[in-house]
Amino acid sequence: MFDVPDGMRVVPLDGPAHGPRVGLVTGPDDPPSVLAGALLTVAREADVRQALDELLHTYLDGHGC
Repeated sequence: MFDVPDGMRVVPLDGPAHGPRVGLVTGPDDPPSVLAGALLTVAREADVRQALDELLHTYLDGHGC
């Protein structure tokens, strides 16, 4: 998405994926955070998980990884 910084490389993970590689952690706020709730709603509606997975596969396929 932002390219790989100099001196670093992307290494594909072998084996089955055991869940999302990118996550959002929220605390047990009472009352719940309106901002965190809105962010979760937007991320789910925009299917951010799928978009990030597609970017990752596009990058890995294009760089011989």
